[in-house]
Amino acid sequence: MVLNDRGTVLSIGPTLLKLVPGLRSGLHGSLISGRAGQGAEAIDAIRNAVDRGIRLFLRVQHITDLVLRGHGVRLSDGNMLVNLGFGIGLTRAIRKAQLTDADFAPSDLAMELLFLQEANRGVLTELSRFNQQLSAAREVALLQAQTDPLTGLGNRRALEGALCIAMRQSTDKRSETPTPFALIHMDLDHFKQVNDRLGHKAGDDLLRDVGSVLQGLVRKDDTAARIGGDEFVLILRGMVCPVAIGHVAERLIGNIQELSPPQLTDLRVSASIGVVIWSHDRLETPERLLEMADAVLYESKRKGRGCATIG
Repeated sequence: MVLNDRGTVLSIGPTLLKLVPGLRSGLHGSLISGRAGQGAEAIDAIRNAVDRGIRLFLRVQHITDLVLRGHGVRLSDGNMLVNLGFGIGLTRAIRKAQLTDADFAPSDLAMELLFLQEANRGVLTELSRFNQQLSAAREVALLQAQTDPLTGLGNRRALEGALCIAMRQSTDKRSETPTPFALIHMDLDHFKQVNDRLGHKAGDDLLRDVGSVLQGLVRKDDTAARIGGDEFVLILRGMVCPVAIGHVAERLIGNIQELSPPQLTDLRVSASIGVVIWSHDRLETPERLLEMADAVLYESKRKGRGCATIG
């Protein structure tokens, strides 16, 4: 753009004219000063930048978020030649004025920069999508690694993690004291006979049915896991009353007895249960607590099976 000191536009490039059509009539109403200290009006800002040899900033009046930046020099006839660019507002200017490659000089790198920006955006979008897929796959793999495939309950790994959290991190919302819980270790009575007489499919079906019983029993914050064979463990948060625990155990034993295959006419599948109640003042490790629950379980076995013992 070429203009004189009064602000009369003598010549204007086609790209700037396409962006600011009103420049044919002059600076007023088309461009305003884009930075404090360069003058209140566009012509003041241009003269200031030209005479002081500093960068020029002009704002397109009808596009409030677009700032043009550049330099200006004095010509031999006293007029001013101003060369403006879009800077970081390139994308916005192209969108607002619907500019194309033909609106830029062959030596101008604006379109190349725009293509690079779009390419980067595309790459970042793909990377973001890939990371989301990877994160989802990682969550699925972690869930599968902690799930018993037969029953859908947690496995031993999941139980160990849940037990560590319950003993070290789980806190009551009303205090900083870890929430006590009941650790229930359960073993099926006469499960071996089911496998031996009816086959492993019947045994697997029974284990799946037991898993369904446990899933229907536990609450949101509880944990149910199959830790191997016909052994199951429950963590019941806040369950510390022996009477209430006894009722839960009776219900559990009764529900499992109903699953006993009718083909076994001379015996009935049931469950033996061992219970340990944990509170924050106990110093056992998770491993030791599981050992204690296992020992109490075998007390129930010695009592004749189909019963629960609280240690």
